[in-house]
Amino acid sequence: MLGGNSSDECGVGINGAASSHPNARESGIIEEVGRIKARFGYGRMSEPFRLATEAQENLSVFLNQHVFAVEMRSEHVIGAVKAVDTLTGEISVYRGGRFVDCTGDGWVGYYAGATFRLGRESREEFGESLAPEKADNITMSGCIMGERALSYRAVDTGKPAPYTPPPWAPRFGSAEEFGRNPRGFTSGEWWLEHPGDVDDVWDAERARDELIRISFGYWDYIKNAWPERERAATYALAVIPLVDAKRESRRLIGDYILTQNDVQNAVMFPDSISYGGWPLDVHHPEGIYSGKEGPYHCTPWVPIYSIPYRCLYSVNVENLLFAGRDMSVSHIALGSVRVQGTLAALGQAAGTAAALALRHKTTPRGIYEKHLTELQQTLVKDDQYMPGIVNEDPLDLARKAKVSASSEGLYEEFTRAQFQKGDAHPLNMPRAVMFPMGLQRPIQSVDLLLASEREEPTTVALHLRGAADTGDFSSTQDLAVVEATVPAKQESWVSFALDREVTTPFAWVWLGPAEGVSWRLMETAPLGSCRAYGGEGHWTVVKGQYYAFLTEPAVATKADYRAENVINGVTRVVDTTPNLWASDPAQPLPQWVELAFDAPTAVNTVYLTFDTDMNAPYHNMPLVPQCVRDYELSYHDGAKWVSLAKVEGNFQRRRVHRFDAVEATRLRLTVHGTNGCKSARVFEIRAYRE
Repeated sequence: MLGGNSSDECGVGINGAASSHPNARESGIIEEVGRIKARFGYGRMSEPFRLATEAQENLSVFLNQHVFAVEMRSEHVIGAVKAVDTLTGEISVYRGGRFVDCTGDGWVGYYAGATFRLGRESREEFGESLAPEKADNITMSGCIMGERALSYRAVDTGKPAPYTPPPWAPRFGSAEEFGRNPRGFTSGEWWLEHPGDVDDVWDAERARDELIRISFGYWDYIKNAWPERERAATYALAVIPLVDAKRESRRLIGDYILTQNDVQNAVMFPDSISYGGWPLDVHHPEGIYSGKEGPYHCTPWVPIYSIPYRCLYSVNVENLLFAGRDMSVSHIALGSVRVQGTLAALGQAAGTAAALALRHKTTPRGIYEKHLTELQQTLVKDDQYMPGIVNEDPLDLARKAKVSASSEGLYEEFTRAQFQKGDAHPLNMPRAVMFPMGLQRPIQSVDLLLASEREEPTTVALHLRGAADTGDFSSTQDLAVVEATVPAKQESWVSFALDREVTTPFAWVWLGPAEGVSWRLMETAPLGSCRAYGGEGHWTVVKGQYYAFLTEPAVATKADYRAENVINGVTRVVDTTPNLWASDPAQPLPQWVELAFDAPTAVNTVYLTFDTDMNAPYHNMPLVPQCVRDYELSYHDGAKWVSLAKVEGNFQRRRVHRFDAVEATRLRLTVHGTNGCKSARVFEIRAYRE
């Protein structure tokens, strides 16, 4: 089934670096398919991937194939894999020159005799402070998923629904003994896990059955021991899924093993082919039975780090690459790289390397030794981001062109049109959000998206403070304290009238605890924004996440939106540098950006990269307001403008236009409409004679 753990079969979300860092969502293939998912409202990734693969030339897809054996051409070279159709039992043999093992459990590598690891390394081996003192075979448990359910799904029967667990279900005792705080009860939690000594590889049925047992036992806790069990009094189990969405098993070993220290020290490898930024999220080896110790072994925040290509090919099988959780990392480092967005980018890198290895008649290691720059530049061309690596393609004709535009934006406004709803956090502690002051100084009002479960309206107080730098929540001086009322039993924008002058570069507002009230998060915000929680002297800052706010006047920040940015080689916002052209929002569309060549130049392919808001961690917005919707590509032949392509209704970040070669003195992109933004926004234009 297409989509891996994010398929219809399992349903894991597309987490990645953007969950913890601004402007860090993975691009390339996963962005293209994610935009299809959002645009047409697909809940999971299988159908969007089907649409994408069917549109791809020279690609054959064989579904429901389970690899069970490998034929070796020689001792260290794979010749073919054997697979059984899980629906019909038919056996097929797939021969090839290069193989990419994306089986999760590393089965192709295992059958081929590839070196692998299973379990936890000792602390001494790599000097990893978070590793155990002694090595063992413990792995992270998966979760049971499927049927649009995590562990189980419960439904309201409308009448009392008592529950007696089966005798084989575990008992979790009192809430104090259990040590977990459920966020809800209509489905399970990610921490409903079996102990890590259960063998997910060779005893997979037992692993799955343990998760089923835990689901029944947890529902017993919800119905009969949870302090809030009255909320679930009329609910009954409807579905228990059957698929173990695994987190860890075999890890195939490459020429390099990524470790905790590489991740935490943000090492930038010369053979970088992607990046990560999810925390070192390693779960407790006792799973659900860890009690008061909680669900984590560790979960420290990490900076953006690079992932080397050497982690994606086998140290001893000459024509084997791998991508997915079976890659060459330590147990601790796996806690960061194992999420779907990060792994999707690694899959694109491995596939690209395999294609280049065939083209150059070499091994995956040969690509590292002799063709690394070509691999990196091919990935950049195909919209994969690697920190510090820019477009240096000598065949890109646009890099030598002179760029001009009809207008250039001088500032960026954050309005309700850019708002995208995220999760919600209860006001069970002080919570805060910070934003840049930008061009504004007086803040007339701040609106927060709050929800109340209470039967009566609730009054909450908002505190306004200033800061000299982003992430600095140290100030204890209130510039203003104002109250507003949260309506009962609904979610709504609550307006706090401030009318205060703020002289610092940043401002932040915070709310104290309010029982039954939650504060919605949003998925994008002005550059420099972030959230925090904890309270005076104990604020924990979370960059890349934001509680929902809007200001009046809207936050407007200065920005460098010069036309030349479309050929600067970077296709996303980095820190506070936008790296894109945006037209003046005060001038109406259409607006254009143009490349002028020194002499008539033969062109037959143009690559365009638009803004689909890589700051949002998930593909939730069907039509991203910043994205160009309607545009025309044309060229000047020395006498007149000639149209090459007209597009209406675009929603994708990257578009490639191929046509019969033309002799162009100028290329022009004219933007006639966007999906809501007042400015035309373009990250990159490339031009080729391919």
